[in-house]
Amino acid sequence: MAAQTPEPAAAARALLRDFEERYDASDAPPVPVERIARSLLGLFVDEADDIRALPGAPADQGRLSGMLDAEEMVVWIDREETRRSAGRRRFTIAHEIGHLILHVPGSPEVFYDLPADIKEIDDDPPAGEPPEPRRREREANVFARELLMPETLVEEQAHATGFNLPALADRFQVSVPAMRLRLRLLKLLPPMA
Repeated sequence: MAAQTPEPAAAARALLRDFEERYDASDAPPVPVERIARSLLGLFVDEADDIRALPGAPADQGRLSGMLDAEEMVVWIDREETRRSAGRRRFTIAHEIGHLILHVPGSPEVFYDLPADIKEIDDDPPAGEPPEPRRREREANVFARELLMPETLVEEQAHATGFNLPALADRFQVSVPAMRLRLRLLKLLPPMA
């Protein structure tokens, strides 16, 4: 019988709680996702010009945003995306951590992600896409969202900033659209905001 995947948001909260307890870390934003990867999980985070050229990466899938090599304990991130957006870098690292926590036991040792797989703002699966890979990508996105923007911290900071989206995005070092979605999912913003 296959092991059941933990619930993504609960797994992210547990990881963050473990990090805060072990390292006596502050619960103020932004969540130190690279420090969590490095210190708590023993992951090395590196950048590559073209992830497809790395060992174990598929060369026929188009440009890759990120890749987790669980055997080597390395998260690879597309260098060009990193230069364009620090928030995207943080989300990609959190997404790959999600694969490590949620999917590595009993799964392939390399997870690769196309830009369309790592979604800060949209989790609707494309029509006709195989359900299992899509489910894993959605779970990694939910994990990343909860890790970078924990519910209680977002609620606290939203009230402190008067629900100022740019200020919140800046505090959490995420994109404004990602923060807007998080606030909507937490029912802290009206649907049209």
